[in-house]
Parts: sequence; C-alpha cells; structure tokens
Amino acid sequence: MKPELNYRIMTTVAEMIEVEELQRIVWADKNISPVTQLIAAVHNGGVVIAAFHEDRPVGFCYGFAGFKDGKAHLCSHMLGIAPEYRDWGIGEKLKWEQRKWAIAYGYDKMTWTYDPLETRNANLNLNKLGGSVRTYIEAYYGEMNDGINAGMPTDRFLLEWDLQAKRVANREQGISNERSEWSEYPRMLDWELFHEQPRPVARQAQTDTAGILLSVPANIQAMKQEHLQLAKEWRFALRKACQTAFSEGYEVVGLLKSEQTVHAYVLKRSPKGE
Repeated sequence: MKPELNYRIMTTVAEMIEVEELQRIVWADKNISPVTQLIAAVHNGGVVIAAFHEDRPVGFCYGFAGFKDGKAHLCSHMLGIAPEYRDWGIGEKLKWEQRKWAIAYGYDKMTWTYDPLETRNANLNLNKLGGSVRTYIEAYYGEMNDGINAGMPTDRFLLEWDLQAKRVANREQGISNERSEWSEYPRMLDWELFHEQPRPVARQAQTDTAGILLSVPANIQAMKQEHLQLAKEWRFALRKACQTAFSEGYEVVGLLKSEQTVHAYVLKRSPKGE
C-alpha cells in the first residue's frame, strides 16, 4: 500500500527553490524553469502545485496564463515526477488538483502539449482526463538533446482540456471513455512487423466515417534505443496521418490500448459535449 501524499499550492521563493531542485532530479539539469520565472507566473495568473511525501516534494505541475481568440486559458507547461514515484498515480492527481484550482480562479480551459508517440502520456491525457486534440505542431521545440527527445523532431499534440465538459466530469468520477465500437473503426494508419518491430503502413484515407484509428507504437523510447530510423518513420507517418485527419474535421478523443506492441489513437468527428 502506497503512503498517502498531500498536495500544496506553492507560492513562496523558498517553495519555488524546492520545485527547481525537483526539476533537476526529474530532467537532469536540462530544460529547467527557474525560481524567477515560477514566481512571476504565480503572481500573474499561473500556478505551481507540488505533491509531497514525508515533507519532501516528489512531483509538481506548473501552468501560466495564456490568451487566444479573445479568451484566457491556463497553459499547463510542465509536469514532472521523481523517478522512484512514477507509478504512484501522482501525475493524474496533480492534473485534477490543477483543474480544481483553475476553475476556482476563473478558467474554463487548459492546454498543454505532449509528444504524440508517447502513449503513456496519451493514456493519461485522453483516457483518464478526457482531453482532446485537434492540432498537430511540427518541431515545436526545435532540436532537443535530452534523453527523451534526442534524435527526433520535437513534434507535439496540443491537448485541449475543457474543464467543465461532461466527458471531463465523467473521468473525474471514474467513468471510462472506452467504447465498444472503437475497435471497428477503419485504420488510416496501420502497421506490419519488420524485423520483429512494428513499421507504419498508410492506408487509403477513410474520411467519410464516424471514427478512424491511427496506429502508434506502445513503447517509442525502447524503439528509439534499438531502431532510431524506424522511430523516425513513425514520427513522419503519424504526422502526415494526423494532419490529414484534422483537416477533415476529426479530433483525437482516446487511445485504444492493445496487448500487442502497437496501440491506436481514436479519432472522431466533433465529439463536443461527450
């Protein structure tokens, strides 16, 4: 049984120093948001929330104020967990705490980016939190040389989290978004085995159906270590498939998990209000 954690909204310089130190543990001194930036953000519509175990911060999330199309939203920029705590469900809990704060502050939407090839993040963002994606951004951060991003274009999904949407409220209550019909959708991006590794295979576009599936490797980091060129094939194949699907009015609403080495993104037409 995992010990109980507590979650705190961080506001002081001393607390931000703790968060900066935690970042160095999580990302090995790379891509750090410094104390000065964190303090400025929380005084201007942003928030930093940390998870504590035995009075030690072991996870955090950080968001700042964003503005688009005449409306404010919370841009959730960072979420990190100390390595030994990554299977404790802290990331999901931090997002729900962030949502609670955001609603109380007056926001009705949050956004953040994540790598479309990282299915663990996809499962959290789509299946557990009820977010959706309709924007694909190529090489969002340019070239990055950290252990997670090295060697690959830094493409990102823009995740949109409508904080008051029915599907989000359902996820908070533990109501799943699994749908029996998902597995019946046609695959616009399929896969085949290549030297015991999955290779992407584009199929003829099916843009007149209620839903489509786009295959995605279950463990892109392992593939990068063993077959970097194949991982790049997946990057470019998924990029093209998503851009085509989004231009036809589809958006990503879930991840169909599999016992095989490949999962699949679920895309549907305008599922607003689900």
